[in-house]
Amino acid sequence: MNKIKPFLLIMVLAVLVVGCSKEKKDEAAKLQKELMGDSTQVMDSLAEVQRVTDSIATEQAEVDKLMLWQKQAEEALYKMPKKPAGDGYTVQVAGCENRDYAEHLVDIYTKRGYQPYVTTITVEGQEYYRVRVGIFASLSDAKALQAELNDKYSIDSWIDVTVK
Repeated sequence: MNKIKPFLLIMVLAVLVVGCSKEKKDEAAKLQKELMGDSTQVMDSLAEVQRVTDSIATEQAEVDKLMLWQKQAEEALYKMPKKPAGDGYTVQVAGCENRDYAEHLVDIYTKRGYQPYVTTITVEGQEYYRVRVGIFASLSDAKALQAELNDKYSIDSWIDVTVK
């Protein structure tokens, strides 16, 4: 019986160790499963963050493209002659919706020896380009240019008052 007691004790200990180790394995498996579930949520969250980041990058690219177009349009408009300094009277030879046509008219009047310039105005959302010539201190000087343009080129022009 003395020999059986240590054997039984060893068996009981072995059963306890195996039992505890099975519980620990089950607990470890449960923890692993929970962690895998959390990592799936983390992966889903990372995928969502990536999708939002990609969307923002796409929108930023569109904004950058629009800003470049705006800058190019402003630079192109900047190349057209601006209103000379001073206030007074000016002769407007055209008002047009098309910037290219306004540039064409500027070239024509420049070749004819005049100093045309362009101003813009927006009416009900539509931008108009006004091609004008001269700034005159007196109305009679502006009328003289208007008559000259009408006689030489048969254009319908009008006189406008300019102010800064």
